[in-house]
Amino acid sequence: MSGFAVICDARAGERLGIGILALVDRAKTKARWWTSDDASIAIRYEKADAAKFAAKRLRFNGARVVDFDSAAKAIREQAAEILYVEALADGEQGWDSHKDLR
Repeated sequence: MSGFAVICDARAGERLGIGILALVDRAKTKARWWTSDDASIAIRYEKADAAKFAAKRLRFNGARVVDFDSAAKAIREQAAEILYVEALADGEQGWDSHKDLR
């Protein structure tokens, strides 16, 4: 079961490897509108026309309609990159990074 997703270019997060955001299914969560790392909450449109209607209402950051499976794959890959970059950053803090230095 494929479907369609609405994605856009991320304005921030390039340092973490965030390049795109996917529109969130508001029936699944009301906490946020876009996701960079959780494909399970991205909205899956069954019809291209419905996805195009939603994308047309968004003015900024190059909102566009793509195949849902390719959007989900990109979000999953991006999530792995985010975890990798965060792990590297934690490792660079050194031996005493776990200590509370107040």
